[in-house]
Formats: sequence, structure tokens, C-alpha cells
Amino acid sequence: MRNYLVLSLLLLVSVFSFSQKKHIQLTNGLLVAQLDRPEEKFTLEINLSELFSSENINVVPSLNILKQGEIPSVLASDSVTNILKSKNIDTYILVSVRGFDKSFKSSTHFESLANELGSSHLFPLYRDEIISITFEFTIYRNGEVVANKLLRLKNVDSKDKVMKKLRKKLPKLIKQWKL
Repeated sequence: MRNYLVLSLLLLVSVFSFSQKKHIQLTNGLLVAQLDRPEEKFTLEINLSELFSSENINVVPSLNILKQGEIPSVLASDSVTNILKSKNIDTYILVSVRGFDKSFKSSTHFESLANELGSSHLFPLYRDEIISITFEFTIYRNGEVVANKLLRLKNVDSKDKVMKKLRKKLPKLIKQWKL
């Protein structure tokens, strides 16, 4: 009897864990780095674009769509959405710095795409005297969140090291999104 109970419990846990994994089959996207400093936004979007392209995912940096000084919430407008659909882009990949030197949990409450694009993010790409940085990747498709993942980089003491470690760790995460 005990074996049947253990077996049924294992079966239930395995079914539940498989049902929680979302396969988003990421093939394209608009990449939006949510940083306040334009030079940091440019650096992050260009580096991430190269990483996604190396994994055969067609991404367009938001800097190619937005005019200089334009607010990012414009990216959720119908006209921009139609332009992106004509380029076969149906996914928004939002990247922000969640914080430094702490362990963070993934978000459980998500704003609409327009609200999220319009929100400000106060953390820079690098800050003196930090030892780790946590990035948050939120993927929207058809206005709904389909994936959210945190990526923590440890032992970073310069902006160059942040980018170097990001280039090393992110491809593993991208491969998960491709499935």
C-alpha cells in the first residue's frame, strides 16, 4: 500500500512539474532594454541582439524603431505593432536590471505591455562597489506574458565584466526559450 502511495505521489508531482514548463518557441522579437541612460541602453541592446542572432533568433533592437528621445511606451501603439507584424515580429523581449547584491524572486504580478514599457527603471547597468547584478527578462506575446526569468551574474566589478558574464550565461537561457 505504501508503494502505491509513493508511486502515485511521484506521478502527480511529475505531471504537475511538466505542466508548469512553458515552451515559448522564441523565433523573433523586439528587444527593449529598460535602462534610463541612453548609452547603457545602446550597449545592452546591441550585445543582446548579437547573442540572440547567434542562436538564430531574429531580434530588432528598440533603438531601430524609436526615434531619439521618444518614450518607450510608443512601442505598444497599434501603428508600431502593425509595423512589427509586417516584419514578422510578434514578441517583445523586455530586459531590465532588477537590482544588485541580493537574491530576488521572479515577479508574480505583471503589468500590461503598455504600462511596463512606460514604467521607469532606476538601476543602471553597473554601480561601483557591487558584487552581483540581477537582470529580469520578461517576454510578451500578443500582449500577455509568456515567460519571465531572472539571471544573476556574480563577481562583477566593472561594466565590461557585466557584459562579459552576460554574454557567457545568456545563451543557455536563450536555448531554453527556443524549445
